[in-house]
Amino acid sequence: MKSSIILSLAALVLASTSIACQAQQTQQTQKPQQPAVVRPLTKEQQAALDKQDQDVAQVASAVVRLIDQNKAGDVWDQASPIAKQIISRDDFVKKVTRDRSPLGAPGLRMPMGVKHYRYDGSGNMPAGAYLNILFDTQFAQVSQSSREMVTFILDSDNVWRFVGYSVR
Repeated sequence: MKSSIILSLAALVLASTSIACQAQQTQQTQKPQQPAVVRPLTKEQQAALDKQDQDVAQVASAVVRLIDQNKAGDVWDQASPIAKQIISRDDFVKKVTRDRSPLGAPGLRMPMGVKHYRYDGSGNMPAGAYLNILFDTQFAQVSQSSREMVTFILDSDNVWRFVGYSVR
């Protein structure tokens, strides 16, 4: 129940901060007749984008904590419909368990930042705007740190939703 509340609140926070992404997305998707002129974001747009990135990073931290607690199913329950089309709940839980169990318990986890991506639908990624939140994590059973990545997609209702998790 607590994890559902956390993820529901996170979805509301992400919905309220998608304005900057929409401004950036509009800039990126406009197809001018002449060569593209890249315009920097205004201070207000940049501040909104920075706030959005911070909010998404907090949600990503909550996601990895739920995975730490063996609650990958709860994470999948709140995922984007696109994620649910790509992988079943059962397969997602099995994959996370298979990937994480040899690593042992997580120790020090350092955020590594937020990366913005846009895919056009060619290849194996559905079209859309994505955010990857990266963590450098030290696990108990391995000597080198691992890279955890939590991915969100901007759904059609302009809400950032969980779409993937990986650890390498």
